[in-house]
Amino acid sequence: MATVHGLALCARVTLDLHNLNNEGTEGNQQQTRMVTILDDSGERKVVNAVSGDMLKHILVEHLIPLLDKAGQPLSPGARMHDADRITAANPEFTAFTQDKKNSDSAVLTRMLTDCSLTDIAGALVTGNRAVARKSVVELGWAIGLPEVTITEQFFHVKYAPEGRGTSAGGETVSGTQAIFHRPASSGVYALVCNLDLWRIGQNDITREYVVSRLDRNARARALLHALSAMLVKPAGAQRATQAPHLLHLEGTIATSSTTLPAPMVSPLARDFAEQIEQIAATYNGIAADSVQVWRLGSLAECVDRLARIAAELDVPETLDGRAK
Repeated sequence: MATVHGLALCARVTLDLHNLNNEGTEGNQQQTRMVTILDDSGERKVVNAVSGDMLKHILVEHLIPLLDKAGQPLSPGARMHDADRITAANPEFTAFTQDKKNSDSAVLTRMLTDCSLTDIAGALVTGNRAVARKSVVELGWAIGLPEVTITEQFFHVKYAPEGRGTSAGGETVSGTQAIFHRPASSGVYALVCNLDLWRIGQNDITREYVVSRLDRNARARALLHALSAMLVKPAGAQRATQAPHLLHLEGTIATSSTTLPAPMVSPLARDFAEQIEQIAATYNGIAADSVQVWRLGSLAECVDRLARIAAELDVPETLDGRAK
């Protein structure tokens, strides 16, 4: 099996007519999320984007049942898909954290051993102390490429049995609804994701693994499968009537077997894949065969590669990679 410390996905994803992320509503008009960036030429542009928070939410939605199927522990809050995870609906854990005899490192150990989702996705204990578990998953904004990404506003009205005339903009009454406008965005989006697989099961305070290697491998595999599912079914907002059309994916997947990071370059750059391969070559000159890079030409290739890596991976036995 191949030891994998970290994995990085950098890709351009083509999405059509989606509304996965928005800012809210003003009057009868829903506002899409727009951000200001510098493009590959250094010019300022305003583009549509999907926040990393939304992408992580989608990933976690897929991850919870995968961890459960793998036999990994889940706290009551995690099973309810509560964003507070181990700290939600968990009086036993709350009592443990409030007992001053229990150190911060002991609290963190319990967070990792009692809830595999908290181990991977992170959580913050608050109250009489603050103990943080930083997420193993790092997702950036999915940013639309300025030259090929557009957002349009579309007219909508709810069907009313009383007749179209009554429902097309009058007062809101039972069975009718005023007109409203909803955005839909289409374009090519730059996606970046980093997975610090070596941190799964590691107590960040003591710098020791408190979860067995067998369970850490199971959690890492579930995480890679969840990343794959996030790409296949981006289950964000407005899917009931605006499920996104995912046309194409191209980019790279990189893995590292040492403490050198799996290389990442934003797909906003035209030559991002070539740069990633050059960085990998440099790293392999420092530590032979430490970094692998695979080019992706489609979503199917991406899903297949993630499945292959998951089937073959082995997390590090110790933090520095040396055998005990």
